[in-house]
Amino acid sequence: MRKKFSFSMIHLTMLGLLGYLLIHSGLAGQGHGHKAHHGGVLNVIGKEFGHVEILVREDMLEAWFVGGGHDTGRSVPIQAAEIPLTVIIPGKGSKKLVLKADPMKLAGERIGHCSHFTARAEWLREVKEFEAQGETVFKGIRHKLVIKYPRGYDPIHPPKRERVKEGEK
Repeated sequence: MRKKFSFSMIHLTMLGLLGYLLIHSGLAGQGHGHKAHHGGVLNVIGKEFGHVEILVREDMLEAWFVGGGHDTGRSVPIQAAEIPLTVIIPGKGSKKLVLKADPMKLAGERIGHCSHFTARAEWLREVKEFEAQGETVFKGIRHKLVIKYPRGYDPIHPPKRERVKEGEK
């Protein structure tokens, strides 16, 4: 009888430890555990083939092409020098924005092998929310880019409120 009690206590302790690690790892309550390492929002490319992380500061938009799944801390250089986007602003129509390669020289990047892109536009100062679309070659395959700011885009694991909206349609 004493052995059963010890065995049960070990299981209970392990279960508690697992719960603690889950809560403190950032995986609980945050979609499926992706982290935007530059302080922006992640937008899935393809079926989690990778991500484009977007950060808007004043009149500048920054974009970083990073790995898929949980590999969002790894830069993934692409061959483009520019990426044209059509930006749709709720209640204000659409605008054009061109992301231009901004190589991270310390990482050995150059135009044509770059993971960091920037764009400047005065109208970005006033925009709190937008959706942008474009396309680029990422990991050798042409992909449509869908960028939703500030909530990010993930068609595989949409936020709960988007799942509810889609279910109502």
